Amino acid sequence: YFNYNGGEGDGMIKEEDLPIAVEIHRGNRKAMECLVREYEDKLFTYAFYMIKQDDEAKDIIQEAFIKAYSTLTGQYDEQTCLTLAVNAWLFRIVRNMSLNRIRSYRRRQKAHEEIGNTENERVFPQNNQTSVGVMKFALQKLGQDSRELITLRFIDDLRYSEIVAIVGTTESAVRGKIYRILKKLRKLMEDT
Repeated sequence: YFNYNGGEGDGMIKEEDLPIAVEIHRGNRKAMECLVREYEDKLFTYAFYMIKQDDEAKDIIQEAFIKAYSTLTGQYDEQTCLTLAVNAWLFRIVRNMSLNRIRSYRRRQKAHEEIGNTENERVFPQNNQTSVGVMKFALQKLGQDSRELITLRFIDDLRYSEIVAIVGTTESAVRGKIYRILKKLRKLMEDT
């Protein structure tokens, strides 16, 4: 994996110590393959919990990596790539694409969304007593924004500062929202 050594030693940055974003900016295909391997599963999980459709989540992830590649190679200069917080940046790309996809669905196919919710209730029935089944069912009952924050914090295991960079709010607001969501989630699980 490509790392920046933070200017240790003689102050020169060795080629192998450059951040992955710089390597991709310079056209290193192996760096892009490494980026995909590193983030594909995490980003898929995040997209899936946002839009609740496997195929759509896969499409979003493919589009996100294409966008990331074209941005790193065509829009960002090397200095921007050198200081880029890749993790939060990739999650933000997936978030924006997922939200755009959701808005598009709502405008075009309200009926399709209602059918999707019915299918989710069959997958996670209320009488399922396993803790995983109860948790999944309770998550489905949360709103989209709440599911997103829970996914980022506890499934993708992101720090609060990273979540702030993705959703665009303050850390204290994120902490407060997650606290309230967890209380609601506990109640939903107890009632199930």
